[in-house]
Amino acid sequence: MVVVSYFAVVSYSRSINLLTDNYLTQLVQRIAEQTDDLGVSYYNHLNLISKYPFIQLSFLRYPLGGQLPTNQEKLEHFRKNSSSFDQLTLFTNYGEIVTATPQEPNNTKHQFVMPKNGGWLADNYTDYFQTVNFSGEYPMFLMYKAVYDYRDFRRLVGYVSAEIDLTKLLSFTQQLDIEYGISKSIITDQGDVIYRENTLGETMGQHAKEFSANLPFLKWNVNIAIPRHLLLSDVNRLSLQLVGFAALVALIAATTSLLISNIVIKPVKDIINGIKEFATGNLAYRFRNIRGNETQRVAEAFNMMADDLQKRQEELVQSDKLASLGLLSAGFAHEVRNPLAGIKTASQVLAKRSSSTETKNLAVGISKEVDRLNKIVGDLLHFSRPKPTEKRVCDIYDLVDQSVTILAFEVSKKGVKIINDMQSHQVFIVPGQLIQIFINLTMNALNAVDEKNGVIRFTSRMIEDDELVVSVSDNGHGIPQEKVGRIFDPFFSLSRQGTGLGLTVVQLLLGQNDLHVNVKSNENKGTTFTLHFKGKSLGQSSENLNTRGIQNG
Repeated sequence: MVVVSYFAVVSYSRSINLLTDNYLTQLVQRIAEQTDDLGVSYYNHLNLISKYPFIQLSFLRYPLGGQLPTNQEKLEHFRKNSSSFDQLTLFTNYGEIVTATPQEPNNTKHQFVMPKNGGWLADNYTDYFQTVNFSGEYPMFLMYKAVYDYRDFRRLVGYVSAEIDLTKLLSFTQQLDIEYGISKSIITDQGDVIYRENTLGETMGQHAKEFSANLPFLKWNVNIAIPRHLLLSDVNRLSLQLVGFAALVALIAATTSLLISNIVIKPVKDIINGIKEFATGNLAYRFRNIRGNETQRVAEAFNMMADDLQKRQEELVQSDKLASLGLLSAGFAHEVRNPLAGIKTASQVLAKRSSSTETKNLAVGISKEVDRLNKIVGDLLHFSRPKPTEKRVCDIYDLVDQSVTILAFEVSKKGVKIINDMQSHQVFIVPGQLIQIFINLTMNALNAVDEKNGVIRFTSRMIEDDELVVSVSDNGHGIPQEKVGRIFDPFFSLSRQGTGLGLTVVQLLLGQNDLHVNVKSNENKGTTFTLHFKGKSLGQSSENLNTRGIQNG
């Protein structure tokens, strides 16, 4: 435990040092950026006023003394509106003062400062320069910007100077208050000290961490020095606490180990009991609220296996139902078809020979009902004895197009809009059976949608290049959620005109073509049937592409 505590302290110390260094570096950099941005803002104001026409005219009229009071008022107005400068002064490039605001330099408490040799400005031209004046009662930051003749921008006529209280530029650094005992300073690129607070001694300075940032516009450097013992004070305090709690942690670990063993063993027992329950035949049993990462993974794997087994069980039950129904349907269809043919013939003869309109209508009605019964019988025969078929590679876009063409009359009669957004994909199936599937799904959609406002959409997309998904969706009345699981059962129908065998035949044909279907439906919003083509049904392998005449079944 002591070893663990030691390494914990070391790791924590390194982390704290790294985080502190990053934080302080960013903090000092931010202070430097704010200070430099403030200097740039002052320069922009000074540059703006240097381009005002009345400023340029002041230099041209200075020898004549014309309108200087007016120009001084304009200069004062600008100074007050900008609220940036303590004093603005215009002077020629030989050091002669043209005007100043808020008052003449000779009377101001912040005496205006010029370079030592006035002729230097004329002989050594520079567009902008700055300096700091510590000689007055208050330290001032001075900025000088050249002014040019508005008629010839290459001709220098003088300078405009701005005095700014230095504390405005130092405010960000002065407000920095990390810990008592830190040292702060601002030094120019030439080494002149602009500001310094709490200088560290030689011994303390050797054990201090320094953070610096450059101010490119002002040409200053901000320096912050923090003694290392201040940075590591929290770490030292934590070290003492860890050593004190080492024994306590060891005691707690011994106690909790007993509790943890029970927590681990209980989920294992729950899994064993759940497997026994499942083995008795309760296929709906699932694990829930199992704790522990490994036991959770075991429980999830078991639940997936149970879902798959339950699905296979349901498929077997459905297959048994369909097999029994097939035998019953074959016998029923055989016994009913011949009498139906006799009834239809008799009704047709009665309709031709009878002179009574009422009798003729009755005979026609009997013939129509016989046709409906014949359709049911035909569906039963198709269901009980599917025709031998051959699989081949086809373009699914063409199959959907053929299905829509076959139903074009029914679609136009009801005023329904069909949108074919299918892409061209090669599939390995029985073409006639897939057309029958699309026809049955489309007929179901036609029965579900409203006249004139109905929309049926066909779409397709590939999933990760190994699975094709085809969707048939409508905006019809939808299927109640409690009935979605029964739509493939024989003779189950939500339509009064339906036989209840359409989707049963669809499911049978899907199985013969190695396809899977998912159904999603919302009442009053519509239904979507999604067909999944993968493996053999995609027709992408060389074996499928080169094979012809493979018998179904």
